[in-house]
Amino acid sequence: MNSQLQKQIGVGALVGIVLAGLVYFLLGGKRTDLESINAEVKTLQADVDKGKLLKASYEKLREEVAKQDRRIEELIKIMPSDADYGEIPYRIKKIADDAGIDQVSFSLKPDRKDSYYTEKPVEFEFRVGFHTFGQFASLVSGYDKIINISNIEFSQKTDNRSVYPAAVKCTISAFIYNPEPPPVEPVKKPVAAAPKAGAKED
Repeated sequence: MNSQLQKQIGVGALVGIVLAGLVYFLLGGKRTDLESINAEVKTLQADVDKGKLLKASYEKLREEVAKQDRRIEELIKIMPSDADYGEIPYRIKKIADDAGIDQVSFSLKPDRKDSYYTEKPVEFEFRVGFHTFGQFASLVSGYDKIINISNIEFSQKTDNRSVYPAAVKCTISAFIYNPEPPPVEPVKKPVAAAPKAGAKED
């Protein structure tokens, strides 16, 4: 092998080594960029998946809120109004007559205000039979508006000849929907501008 050929082979080998180094160096940077991009893609995909879950949760929550709103609207429809409350003593008298008990008296009691409704209690006194009062309570439960019987007090009569063997005191309450209005934010007064430095006062 002559010296000229040896030189060509040596130069070729050297060039090959240099090119291999350059390729490794350049591709090494690209590999780093590719790994970084892959990591970003994984992070973005995780964010997308999280967003899908949040959207699904939001949709479910919105459906539940709409469902509760419909239930509230239905309840509001059967809550008595102020006009209904005014008729309650007369409606209760009619129910008592249908059940076969005698309404002795009634008296209006102070209202009890809540955040969303006002309870308007009426205290009644009846002369009853035990079974007929049970029928009366059943008829009240079928009233077309929301009313409630509470504070039931029985007292048995000693006179066996009485048509009504017991007396009952109870409270019948109407619940009128009247939510409190949201609080009004006070109007903020404009702050007076501070006098400029060096300005003369009159």
